[in-house]
Amino acid sequence: MPRDGAGLLAAGVVARLTPPTTEGCRVSPTTTPAGADPIVVVDGVEMYRITDVDAMDPFLMTVVSSSDLWMFLSSTGGLTAGRREPADAIFPYETDDRLHHVAGRVGPVTLLTVHDGAAATVWEPFAPGAPDTVRTLMKSLRGDAVVVQARHAGLGLTVRARWAPSDRFGWVRTVTVVDDRAGGDATARSVTVVDGLLDVMPWGIGVTLQQQRSNLANAYRRSEITDHGVGVHSLEAQIVDRPEPAEALRATTVWTAGLEDPELSVDPATAERARRGEGAAAVRLRTGRPGSFLLRTTLQLDPGATRRWHVIADVAQSQADVAALHRLITAGDDPTALVDADIRDSSDALARIVGTADATHRTASRVVDAHDLSNTLFNVMRGGTFLDGPAVDTAAFRAFVGRRNRATAARHAGWLEGLPDRLDVADLTDRAVAVGDPDLVRLARSHLPLTFSRRHGDPSRPWNHFSIRVRDEHGAPLLGYQGNWRDIFQNWEALCRSHPSYLPSVVATFLNASTVDGYNPYRITDDGVDWEVLDPEDPWSGIGYWGDHQIVYLHRLLLATEAHHPGWLAGQLEDRTHSFADVPYRIAGFDALLADPKDTIAFDDDVAAAAQDRVDRLGGDGRLLADDTGAVVHVSLLEKLLVPALAKLSNLVPRGGIWMNTQRPEWNDANNALVGWGLSMVTLAHLRPYMALLGGLVDDADGVGVSDTVLDWTQAVTTVLEDAADRLADTGTMDPPDRLDVLTRLGRAAEAHRRRVYREGPGDGRPLDADLLARLSRAALTVLDDSLDTARRPDGLFHSYNLLRLSADGTAAHVEHLQEMLEGQVAAISSGRLDTAEVVALVTAMYGSALYRPDVDSFMLYPARTRPAFMARNLVPADRVAANPLLTALAHSDAASARRVLTRDVDGQHRF
Repeated sequence: MPRDGAGLLAAGVVARLTPPTTEGCRVSPTTTPAGADPIVVVDGVEMYRITDVDAMDPFLMTVVSSSDLWMFLSSTGGLTAGRREPADAIFPYETDDRLHHVAGRVGPVTLLTVHDGAAATVWEPFAPGAPDTVRTLMKSLRGDAVVVQARHAGLGLTVRARWAPSDRFGWVRTVTVVDDRAGGDATARSVTVVDGLLDVMPWGIGVTLQQQRSNLANAYRRSEITDHGVGVHSLEAQIVDRPEPAEALRATTVWTAGLEDPELSVDPATAERARRGEGAAAVRLRTGRPGSFLLRTTLQLDPGATRRWHVIADVAQSQADVAALHRLITAGDDPTALVDADIRDSSDALARIVGTADATHRTASRVVDAHDLSNTLFNVMRGGTFLDGPAVDTAAFRAFVGRRNRATAARHAGWLEGLPDRLDVADLTDRAVAVGDPDLVRLARSHLPLTFSRRHGDPSRPWNHFSIRVRDEHGAPLLGYQGNWRDIFQNWEALCRSHPSYLPSVVATFLNASTVDGYNPYRITDDGVDWEVLDPEDPWSGIGYWGDHQIVYLHRLLLATEAHHPGWLAGQLEDRTHSFADVPYRIAGFDALLADPKDTIAFDDDVAAAAQDRVDRLGGDGRLLADDTGAVVHVSLLEKLLVPALAKLSNLVPRGGIWMNTQRPEWNDANNALVGWGLSMVTLAHLRPYMALLGGLVDDADGVGVSDTVLDWTQAVTTVLEDAADRLADTGTMDPPDRLDVLTRLGRAAEAHRRRVYREGPGDGRPLDADLLARLSRAALTVLDDSLDTARRPDGLFHSYNLLRLSADGTAAHVEHLQEMLEGQVAAISSGRLDTAEVVALVTAMYGSALYRPDVDSFMLYPARTRPAFMARNLVPADRVAANPLLTALAHSDAASARRVLTRDVDGQHRF
């Protein structure tokens, strides 16, 4: 994150900052002296400011709300906004590259015709590149308002447009016009204004229809102005291709407040005629084409005068909602004050939500405070927050148990009904433990009464369709969470700094979502886990385990839990109320992994069908591993801690990293193309302190029950690592043949475990010998430390990711280094292997490396790379051709023969 605060508006953008002021809308466009505070106060709201925004490359912002209102706004003025999800959009939902180019055609438009005697000057203040115009962009520190300001010194006018959410009324655009003339000989003048919104979407089109069949959708569009001045944008009928009636009974509404009897029009040509200095008739009905909502009025402005009005838009409005608007508009009082009050109330509600996560710190720097508030806000939006602290609403808990496990809810219906209305989360768990049912205990430990969470997604990642559900049908906060497994736990780690009472519950949720083979599913929600299923019609569809950062998340959660609840971990090791996610993936055997590490997982349709059958009968717990009777399989906490460590150690390539071969990356998405042969030193570095933590549990783990399959897996991995540690002690090296031997033996140990556990389940438990855990930790640390010590680069950084390269004869495993990356340096510092002087040296080297960008005073994930030109690609060095029989054969064959060779598998079958 840039330390100068520019990231509050656009990450990585260098801003020209202006000094702080409390002059309301009258913000000076002067360049800021170095070190000046960019925080300004606009209409009583603290905002971050960038001047001369037109001189910058376009960037995307989001404007948030305390409700289900969403907005994505380009710095050019193009935008999309709505409620709940992309399908409920007021303006077309486009990708961010397109949003940068729709300004003036979609969304807000403002045109002023300034009359000076017989002369008239047309000024479009918010059009990018408008002549003689200085544009300033400001965003509230809470993230719930954006102001664009334009000043024309020659005309003596400043215009400010603010977007802000109103939970009751929708999205509100407030336009303020200020006459900047100083008085003296200046006299009153008239300014004709055309203002409003272009291309307002009717409700019911949806994203796919809008983006792929917009011409068809346009044919159904109807835009009208009611007798009471409300713009209603609807479909003439729902767009269906079935022989059945489908009336459209919801609409997008737009109306205005603050002006006396403006002319209203739905014709976008009204704006175009104003650009040409022409008048235009008000059009109150437009069909079969995109419609707008435009007002036209003439203002009389004295020097120093200010005029202000709202344009308000909302989506999915019923006929009753429109009738209520009519009553509001005709009630006699100007509704402007009501709209202003609701905007303030909505902003205060957002402040209370983020306040539950300690977002309002105060330091010596308001920019630092603003960064902290912004980071906390987006963390809460992803992972949710606990509005009632450690208090649990037991009615919500009963509903949670019923959704997750109907059999458990039925068995303990009386107990559940007898709970007090509210309980502390720890008290709830203690009461469940006293009952003695492992299902009930697991559910009590997994209940997270979170609210405000939503799936992430935005126009920069349109394949992720967000969904915002914050209230139930009665207006009460809606509990629930959903997110990619690899994302949501990092949000909860930060959240639990404010709510440490829930740390044991977060750890239980984390562990119960991992699989018997040591990985985690794709998504986690309050209804349980979820996984990807192949869709032949979707080119983005894929299956695989998303296991990146699994170890580091778990380790940090465990450390935080122990810090707030000393002795908790040791005291819970034997607790057998933990479960496995029954993801219907089957990882291939070791030989198949080596043969093609990009195709390593098969989808088991029978396992998937069985899980769905259990879900239908039981609820969300049906996606957990079950025994022959259909009951959830429970194991000890120690076993759940061991399994992910064993999965990582079983893919250890000494002096290379952790082999990532589960089809989905266990590292940064930017390197997806290398997945299969990729080795992660990042995961290896984070695995080191995790293994040290397990080693510290030796005394408490003695005699704890662990499943047969996991104990045998532990013994096999320990033996291989001890042999590797002995080899390092004897020779001080790990040559490529030895590296392949270690990798092979570890891989076959994991294969043996998977073969048994896929067929039989974890098996019966038996006591763990503490000496075995001590040996595993000691041997693992020896090999991991050696790998970290040899990962130092000549420039003082650490290798982050490598590639596994097998020799042509299959007798050696080589490691090929990739470019430097920030993650590797952070992981090395976190590993605990470096002393203080080494950490200082590494940080110093980072500032001198290509990872550091002085212009933004921040670090990049990886340096910008220059890729080969088109004609320089697909070249194989001659020495590599000569050393590889397959490539030699290809070099001397015709195209047809080459195709046959390239697609011939080792068993003689063709693969395309």
